[in-house]
Amino acid sequence: MIILFSNEFWIATLFIFQFLLVVILFVQAKKINRLKFVAKENNRQEEDAHAERRHASNSATDIIKMLEPLMRESKKTAIAFDEQVKEKKRLLKALNHALDDRIININLLLSRAETQQNKLLEQLNKPSPVSLAAPALNPDASSSAVLDQQHRIIELYEQRFSPDDIARQLSVPKGEVTMVIDLKKKFLEMEQRHS
Repeated sequence: MIILFSNEFWIATLFIFQFLLVVILFVQAKKINRLKFVAKENNRQEEDAHAERRHASNSATDIIKMLEPLMRESKKTAIAFDEQVKEKKRLLKALNHALDDRIININLLLSRAETQQNKLLEQLNKPSPVSLAAPALNPDASSSAVLDQQHRIIELYEQRFSPDDIARQLSVPKGEVTMVIDLKKKFLEMEQRHS
């Protein structure tokens, strides 16, 4: 047996201690190698991720470069289309106003024709010593005169004149004035509904 505090005891203790140190060093070396491997793996993964990001960024840049001309062209087309739509709306509005004026003009002419017809019928029904010559209707009367009168009626109405006052001032039948005003109101309502 080994005597306590003898040389053999100390040699055995030293041997065990050195063996334990070698085992500890071996375990630590393995941990360091494992950490190095993990660090290398992490670096490789980071490099792969960075390469993928760079590739994705380059791909996105390429796609954006390809789409930019298409976007510019589509924007130009949209602007041109919008301008065409605005022009068509303006033309439609002008046509509507022209049609409104013509319809009112036709209605005025019809109203005048009815008035003349009624006057003729009244004259035919009245016995008179004077010849029954019909008042001359002027078929060549300028429609611009009727249009001017129609615009004048609308102007006076917009200035808050009553239909009676307008009829007196322009020397036209009150029914004609009322008809022009009513038609203009209807056309404005239709225009507002379609706008």
